Parts: sequence; C-alpha cells; structure tokens
Amino acid sequence: MTTEMTPYDGRAWAEIEKWREGQLTARGRRLVPEKVRTKGAATWRSGKEKFDSLPGAEGFEALFTKAIGGLIDLASRGAMASVRDQAIVKAFQKWSHDVKTIEDIKSLNLRDIDQVKPNLAVAYSTASAVEGAAAGFAIGGGQALAAGGAVLGAGAGGAPGVGAVVGVMAADAAAVLVAANRAVAHTAAYYGYDHTKPDERLFALAVLSMGTAAGAGKAAAYIEINKLVQMLARRATWQQLRQSTVTRVVEQVFIRLGFRITQRKLAQAVPIVGGLFGAGLNARLLLSVVDDADHIYRERFLRERYGITVHPVSVDPATDDDVIDIAEVVEEESDEDPQQAA
Repeated sequence: MTTEMTPYDGRAWAEIEKWREGQLTARGRRLVPEKVRTKGAATWRSGKEKFDSLPGAEGFEALFTKAIGGLIDLASRGAMASVRDQAIVKAFQKWSHDVKTIEDIKSLNLRDIDQVKPNLAVAYSTASAVEGAAAGFAIGGGQALAAGGAVLGAGAGGAPGVGAVVGVMAADAAAVLVAANRAVAHTAAYYGYDHTKPDERLFALAVLSMGTAAGAGKAAAYIEINKLVQMLARRATWQQLRQSTVTRVVEQVFIRLGFRITQRKLAQAVPIVGGLFGAGLNARLLLSVVDDADHIYRERFLRERYGITVHPVSVDPATDDDVIDIAEVVEEESDEDPQQAA
C-alpha cells in the first residue's frame, strides 16, 4: 500500500475480502435448502422435456444464436448510452464535491461515494422480474407469437414449433443481458470509471460474466477479471481498440452469456409456473450482477487508491462453469480486423 487506509476504507476492505473469500469457495456452499433444490430441478427437467418435444428443438443452439445475435449490439450500446453521466456528476455536485467528469470521482473518498451512490439493485431487479414473468407466461402458456421466430430471425419457417419459443427466449435473454450490462455501467460510473472507453467496456463484460455465473463459476470468473486487470495495465493498445472490434467482442460474449442464461430458464416452458420462475430468475440474476459489480468496482477503487497488488489465484478448471476468457475473445476479434492489426 502506498498510504495507510482510513478506518472507513479499512472496514470496507475487510468486507470486500470476506466477499471475495465467499466467491472463491462457492463450490462447497449450499445456500438453497435441499427440498427447494430438488423441486427446482424437477421443474427444470419438466420444462426441458416440454421444450425438447417441440418440432425442431434439436436445432435450439443454432436458432438461439441467430436470434439473439440480431438483438444485441444496438440494444446494448443504447442501454449503456442511457446511463446519464451528467446526472451522476450533478448528484456529486449537490453534495458540494468538486466533480466535473465521471473520472473526477476517483479523487474522492470512498465515504463520499457511498453518500451519493443509490441502491441500484432494487430498480434493476424489479424491472427485470416483470420482463421475465412476461416471457415466462408467453412461453409456458403457449402464447408465443407465431411470427416470433421470423421477426427475430429464429427461423420459424424451418422449425415452426420451436422458432417462436426460441424467439421469445432470445428476446428475454437479450433484455436481461442489456439490463445487466447497463447496471454494470451504472455502477462503474459511480466509482469514477468511464464505461464509454473501449478498455472499460471490456472490463464491464468480465464483470457481467461473473455476475451471471453460478456457484463455482463465480470463482473462475473472478480470476478472469484479475487477469484482465493486469493485461489492461500492460496492453495500452487495448485502450485504442476500434469500436467495430469492441462491438464484435460484445456480441460474442453476449451470445455465450445468453445461451448460459437460457439453458437455466428452460423451466419457463412449464405453464403458469414458467412465469413465476422467469420472474424470480431474472430478479435474482440482476441482484447478483449489481452486487458483484459493486464489490468488484469497490475493490478496484481501493486497490488503485492504495496500490494494493492483485495476487494470482487459481481454481479447479473442472469448476469453471464455461467461464469466458475476455482477453482471448479480444485477441481473436483483433486478429480478424486488418485495420486494428495494422
């Protein structure tokens, strides 16, 4: 550390360390009672069986990828752009802080940030729960629009039974991811990180990956975040990435995250229960994303303030829950962009 922590920051850092330990040992935890887990698993199996019985269900992954791909970029950019930086700056100014840009917030004390930053979890989780319930009832009740597959590009013509359902599922996953992405950007701004910069968009993707992971997957995703922090510090060229390259990275990551989320939500195919399941899962996912984002940016803020080194941590590869290597995706997309490579 470059300076001694204030008592307030010391308490905050102790809380972060406790949270981090929880993420890194998530594999052994059982937060949900056995009876509830058993019932939930039965509901998921019932939903999956119903979905698998639809004509064309064997092509689900290809249909889903095609459907969600067309929904992502414009919506995600619009959502992040809707985070009103000036409103956040004015919120700090109302507390008499000398802040003119988002990055000026980094010069403040953590206590000052905590005085201004609102509880973002409630608003985001409530809105996402409503959307998830609507999607669940549409799928479970057999009310998915017949044209859903065609409108969303899911290929309803080739697979009329599954096309409309996949269309709704893709729209639901895209809506959840866009909301979660905005929640991460919103949280980042309150800690002084400008989400419009290419390197910050990449960091936000890594945070989103952790927020949407489950169990031991969170440990693997947290390790990926630390790797990305170190790579961003060493690779100044990443800060100059072309917008087109970042856009492709976002699309690739969103497709993988969307598929991960949708696999968990196949219980939405169960009538009536699907709506409740969809609402609950969306709300829980947004709560997880906001909580993880707050801890990660809080930890990053204090690390940079006090010069705390990021120590390497390892995790069993078998427990990575399909963790996404953002750095690898960036390298792949950069190699495919001749102008970026030049």
